[in-house]
Amino acid sequence: MSENPFEVFIEDMENEEVYLRVNAMHRVRIICTLIGVENIRSQLIPYFDSLLDKEEDEVLFAMAEELGNIAELMPDQSKLLLNLLEKLVSFDETVVREQAVNSITVVCEYLSDPEIVNIIVPMWLRLAQNEDNFICKISAVSLMSSIYGRAGCQKENMRQEFAELCKEETLMVRRAVASKIGEIAQEMEKTYVIAQLLQVVKELCYNEQDTIRQLCSMSLMNIARVLNSQEIKANILPLIILQAEDKSWKVRMSLAQILADVAQILGQEIADFQLIPIFTNLLKDCQSDVRVEAVKSLLRFIKLISRERVYLIIGNIQQLTEDPIAQVKQNICEVIGQVANLLPKQQSQNQLRKCLFQLMSDENWEVRRNAIKAMGVFAIAIEFEELNKLIPHLKRCMNDPKWRVRKETIQTIIQLALQLKQLDIFIEHLEEVFVLFLRDRAAEVRSIGLSSLCELISVYKQEWALGNLLKKCIEILEKDGGSLFRINALYAIQQICFAIEGPQIETNLWPIVQKYLKDPIPNIRFVSLKVAKSFLKKIGNQNISIQIRQSIYGMFEDPDRDVKFYAQEALQY
Repeated sequence: MSENPFEVFIEDMENEEVYLRVNAMHRVRIICTLIGVENIRSQLIPYFDSLLDKEEDEVLFAMAEELGNIAELMPDQSKLLLNLLEKLVSFDETVVREQAVNSITVVCEYLSDPEIVNIIVPMWLRLAQNEDNFICKISAVSLMSSIYGRAGCQKENMRQEFAELCKEETLMVRRAVASKIGEIAQEMEKTYVIAQLLQVVKELCYNEQDTIRQLCSMSLMNIARVLNSQEIKANILPLIILQAEDKSWKVRMSLAQILADVAQILGQEIADFQLIPIFTNLLKDCQSDVRVEAVKSLLRFIKLISRERVYLIIGNIQQLTEDPIAQVKQNICEVIGQVANLLPKQQSQNQLRKCLFQLMSDENWEVRRNAIKAMGVFAIAIEFEELNKLIPHLKRCMNDPKWRVRKETIQTIIQLALQLKQLDIFIEHLEEVFVLFLRDRAAEVRSIGLSSLCELISVYKQEWALGNLLKKCIEILEKDGGSLFRINALYAIQQICFAIEGPQIETNLWPIVQKYLKDPIPNIRFVSLKVAKSFLKKIGNQNISIQIRQSIYGMFEDPDRDVKFYAQEALQY
C-alpha cells in the first residue's frame, strides 16, 4: 500500500462498496491537512471533478458536504472549490444539490465583498439564466438570500433576474420561489419588497398547485417581519385569511403550524380581533391533522392575546376534549393547564375542571397521562380550592393499569404537595394517594416516590415522617405477604433516616430494621443490611452503634451468600 495520503485516498475510493467510498470521502479533511493547499488545487479538485459523472448520489452528497469543510481549512483559497460546487448544484438529486448550496454559502463567508461581486454573483447569474437545466434555477433561488446582501452594484441585476425566476412556469422552480421568497425579503430593501415581492407572493397564494400555496405560509410570516403594522394589515392579513379558507387541508395545516408565530409578529391587537376567528375555524377543521397542529399552536397563541379575549377560546377547548382523535386531546390537556393560569379562579373551576375530569378518564392512556399533568397545573392555578374534588380522580389514576399514567400521577401529587406546604391539608387530601406508591407494581413509580421523600420531609418535617409515613411503612412490613413491597417500605425508612437526626433514628427506626435483619426472606435481610449501614453514618450514640455492628457481624454466617457478602462489606466503610 502506498504511503502517499492522496494515493491511499484514491485506493479507498476505488472500493466496490458504496458505504466504504462514502466513509473515505468523509475522511478527506484529514487528507487535505496532510497534502496542503497546492496539492488540493492540483490533485484533489481535478480528481473530484472526475468523480462527478460516475459516482453514486451518496458519495456526491458526502463530497458536497466535505467541500464546505475543506473551505474552512483553506479560507484564503476557498474560491478554488466553487467550480466543483457550481456543477454539484446542477444535480437532479435534491440532497446533493441542497448540500452544495450550503457549502457555497460557507465559501462565501471567506470571500471579500469584491470577490462576491466579481465571482459569486456571475456564478449566480449563470445558474439563474440556464435554460437547459431548470435545476440550476432552483439552486439560484436557494442561494439568493445568502448572496444578495453583499452583491453591491450587482443587486439590480440580481433583482431583475429574480423577477424572471418568479415568472417561471416550471413547477419545481415556483416551489423554490414560494419557499424562499420570505428569506429573500428579509435581505432585500423594503422598497423592493413592497414593490415586487408582495405581488409575487399574492400570485403564489392563488396558484392552482396546493404544494405551492402550502409553501407560502412560512414565507408570509418572514415577509411580515419586514413590514409595519399598516402594511401587514393591507398585504399579509388578507392572504392569511385566504389560506385559512383554502380548499386544501395541507395549506390550512401549514398555516396552523405557524399561526402563533404570525400572531407574535402581527401584535396583540391584530391577534385579538383578526386571528382569533381564524384560530377558531382551524380548531374546528374537518381534517384531524389541521386540528392537531392548531391545538399545538394554540398553546403559544393564548399567551399572545389579551386575557379578556381568552374566554373566546373556552368553547373550542370544551369541544376538543370530545375530539375522536387522541392526539388532539393529548395536546389540549396542556392548553387547559395554560388557560387556567390566565382566567379568574372561579371561571377556571367552572369551565375547565369538567374537561380535565373527562380527559383523565379517556380510553387512551397518553391522553390520561397528559390530563393528569395538566391537573397539577390547574390545581396550583386555582390555589388548591376544592382540592377534595380532584383527589378521587387522582386516586383512580394511581390504580391505572398503565404504569406511565401512575408515574405521571405520583409526580403530580409530589408537585402539589411541595407547592401546598400545609400539613393538615396534605394529610387530609394528598397523603392517602401519595403513599400508594409504596405498593405500586412498577419500579419506576416506586423509585420516584422514594426519591421525593427527603424533599417532602423537609417541607412537612419529622412530625409527618415519624408519624403517618412510618406507620404506613410498618403496616406494609408486618401485613404484606410479598417481599417486593416490604423491600420498598425498608427503602422508605432509609429515606426517612437521611432526613432526620441521629437520636430519632436510634429511637424510632433502628428497632424496626433490627427485627427484619432476621427475616426468613434473604432479600429482606439484604435490604435491611443496607438500611442499617445507613444508620451507622448518622448515629452518634456509641452503644447503639455497637449494637448495629454486632447485629451485622452476626450475619457473617448467614446461609445466603449474598447476605453474607454484604454483611462483611457493610462493616468495611
